Amino acid sequence: MDRQAVPAHLVLVHGLWMGRWSIRVLQHRLQAAGFTCHRFGYPSVRRPFADNLADLRAFVDRLPGARPGFVAHSFGGLLVLRLLAERPPAATGRLVTLGSPVQGSTVARQLAARGWLARRWLGGALSAGGLLDPAPPPPPGWAWGALAGDRPRGVGSLVARLERPHDGTVGVAETRHPGQAEHRCLPVSHAGLLLSPAVARQAAHFLRHECFVP
Repeated sequence: MDRQAVPAHLVLVHGLWMGRWSIRVLQHRLQAAGFTCHRFGYPSVRRPFADNLADLRAFVDRLPGARPGFVAHSFGGLLVLRLLAERPPAATGRLVTLGSPVQGSTVARQLAARGWLARRWLGGALSAGGLLDPAPPPPPGWAWGALAGDRPRGVGSLVARLERPHDGTVGVAETRHPGQAEHRCLPVSHAGLLLSPAVARQAAHFLRHECFVP
């Protein structure tokens, strides 16, 4: 494997209703694995998707070096994939998504049908490019590994009907995309994807080798 493709810096992106605090445990584990990590925070529901995307682009542009990699949880994966599709920060790179609904979110679609409830809970995440739209594939030269959970514990299963297997918020089928180099399902919940040592280990392995641990 081309060692030049291993990212020196990682951008970590949190998901819906969360903040930079939610990816701190993951950051510590990836830093212990030898990566320099930068946490990107954004108001996921208070601003339109396009505004958060612009902030992510500006954040990446300020980083040292020209080859950042990405690890993104849930909704954050949609932001990163849109960024890479529109203007990748390097010709080649690596990305790991954690429970990202890249085929669109079933929970969001069902909530959107309820009108005011969707606007209150999801806000700008429903705007163009967000939770209702399929994500674009990464550009050529970018390797994408996707991790999903199948432990059905999460708020999404309380407000919507999800097809099993799911992680309590996102269905495993929603995390699959033909643009992925590899997909792996682990016995964790949606929030557990951020806290699991096994998830961090798999992510670090993919970022180094473009494959998950066998």
